[in-house]
Amino acid sequence: MSSLSSSFKTRISAHLLDSFIAKGEKVVVEGYLTLYDEKEKRWKPLDSEIFFYLDGKEIGFTKPNFGKFSFKFLSPSLGRHRVDIKFEAEGYEPSYKSIKFQVVESERKKKILRIAKLIFLFILLLCIFLLISIFIAKLL
Repeated sequence: MSSLSSSFKTRISAHLLDSFIAKGEKVVVEGYLTLYDEKEKRWKPLDSEIFFYLDGKEIGFTKPNFGKFSFKFLSPSLGRHRVDIKFEAEGYEPSYKSIKFQVVESERKKKILRIAKLIFLFILLLCIFLLISIFIAKLL
């Protein structure tokens, strides 16, 4: 950095392992905390505490390992929610990331997963049928 008062740029990138969460399930947030190295012109892992907030209330913290973090918490009540991930430390620019998600009843999740499996099987069978049709057409 060019001066002592400068601070390093930081970035949080994160996602939910399962974005369709049923009541009573664990919510898992995974991601990376990185800082930008001006000399090397690239993002590097940063291992410093980051804090998690659910709908504005602090629910915990974790310290990344080689920049990678994972944080688990029990799903809140039914409805739409937001988890905020925040990093603040002296000498670094603060970073934050917000992820919105919805908690549904487990029966609804099961129904939607069944429908998704049926759609996948239908597309798979359609692809197999098309491949067989092309193969037969080339034989004729």
